[in-house]
Amino acid sequence: MIRALPATAALVALAAALAGCSSDTKPAAAPPSSPPPPTASSSPTGSPTASPSPSVNPDTPLPLGKSTRTADGYVTATVYGYRHNVAKSAPRPDEQPGYVWGAADVKVCANKDISASSVGVSHGPWVLVFADDTVAEPSSTGYESFPEPAYPWAEKALAPGRCVRGWITFPVPGKKRPAFVEYAPEGEEVTPRWAVK
Repeated sequence: MIRALPATAALVALAAALAGCSSDTKPAAAPPSSPPPPTASSSPTGSPTASPSPSVNPDTPLPLGKSTRTADGYVTATVYGYRHNVAKSAPRPDEQPGYVWGAADVKVCANKDISASSVGVSHGPWVLVFADDTVAEPSSTGYESFPEPAYPWAEKALAPGRCVRGWITFPVPGKKRPAFVEYAPEGEEVTPRWAVK
């Protein structure tokens, strides 16, 4: 997004005028522009402070275990692993033939430098992405045989600096492994994804 910065341009022009035409004087550097304010896609309580944007390139998936700060600046997310065909004693997903349960081990931390009193997190933003760009959303039902500890289903408030980690279980085709685990909060244009091995 390109923004006009008339105040910055005026400051640069004023600095150049004050510097004069002396060959000894170095030209004044433009003051840095402030980053755009973060958006509230992670349900923070309170006013967030501006934070640096992550270097998330959607074309370059992260390796498992690598943490990244989300574009909204409120949280840092990590995927540690994926297991295919878990909870074999549970009923089949939606009684669909050929479907099994898959589970991702994920962690989200509320960043320490936000001014919000808490950030709401749940399993809703996590999805599995397959090579053909189809996605699987988290299961809406739970069974005792699902991997534990479970990641929060309902929204959980995290204070700045606090984390939550657990397994999220998904209904997936038995013969089709996902290519990525993706953290996709509503409203985010750039969402981090981790490559599944």
